[in-house]
Amino acid sequence: MSKESEFGQKFSQLYLVPAELLQDSTRMRRRIGAVFFFHAGNVRDLLNWEIGTALDAGGSATADYWPSAFTRIELRDVLNAITVIANRLDSRDRFLREVQRVFDEEHVRYTLDHLGGVHFRVDAEFERSRTSTIHTLAGARYEAVRDQIDRTFRALDSIPPDGKLAIRSAFFAAEGLFRLMFPNAHQLSSTEVSKYLKPIIDKQFAGARPALQVSLKQLEAFKCWIDGAHFYRHEPGSEEPTQPPLDLAILMVSQAAAYIRWLQQFDPN
Repeated sequence: MSKESEFGQKFSQLYLVPAELLQDSTRMRRRIGAVFFFHAGNVRDLLNWEIGTALDAGGSATADYWPSAFTRIELRDVLNAITVIANRLDSRDRFLREVQRVFDEEHVRYTLDHLGGVHFRVDAEFERSRTSTIHTLAGARYEAVRDQIDRTFRALDSIPPDGKLAIRSAFFAAEGLFRLMFPNAHQLSSTEVSKYLKPIIDKQFAGARPALQVSLKQLEAFKCWIDGAHFYRHEPGSEEPTQPPLDLAILMVSQAAAYIRWLQQFDPN
């Protein structure tokens, strides 16, 4: 029997939900084009001026023009246009609610802030991880590491998200911190982690056997993460790896943030 919360829902909302959120959708574009005309009318000149589109004039004063027009421009222009129009409407809140409803119903990876900025949607825990990691790396000592963390999250915030760059930047952030802590280490690798970090863990938890056992398991997991990240590092003379599935990139970055926070607690400086 259907749950009452499912009554009155569109068929596609109940039974055609994709396994992963989509980066783009023709249906989403058409619906947003219709929302634009309903709320803002003919904004062809404004969009051409503000974001560099090349929308033609023919028919732009009609409702039929906009759903089709939004399928012909780049995705970045569709998303930028939302922000441009939101900042020029008296009825901005209603406009943004309609756009957000389209995002939700078409299962795309975007969400809106209250001023019309479009952001990459992962989940609240991912955002907390980002904030917590930056906070952990306060101070001039970690400036270069923070820069790589910023590059990591900017790569995931890009349109479309660049998971390959995100994983690489996350690796460089972890490696930068590791080499700050251990200047004689040649690189971040399983061998170097065993050589430099394990003795510190053994010493710190020498009198607390359960904590030592857990920490050594974390050390092994960190080494596995390092080995996995190497598959997305492009070495000279080797083939450039393809983009990872986005959910895999998110997982790798989330794990990197956790390992960086964990690693920093062993930094003696």
